[in-house]
Amino acid sequence: MSMPSIQNENASARSDTEQSADHSNRRRVASIARPIEAISFWSAIALPFLYLPLLVSGLDSSQQLTAFLALLVIHAVTIVGGHRYNRA
Repeated sequence: MSMPSIQNENASARSDTEQSADHSNRRRVASIARPIEAISFWSAIALPFLYLPLLVSGLDSSQQLTAFLALLVIHAVTIVGGHRYNRA
């Protein structure tokens, strides 16, 4: 009867170790994600100011149109990346 209790203790110790490693990984990811979210959030706020010069000068050339479309894509990415910034 001592075999099942030893197996249960080993399973319990293993699960504690896995939980500790999982918690450590979550903290590491959170410490990396937080600055990325902040940069994305503030970039999403600042990027619309770059639309103005392009729109005022017009989108006559293909380079201006490409720059405007790239700016829109970058803005969309920053909105998605920063949408959780500073939430409780």
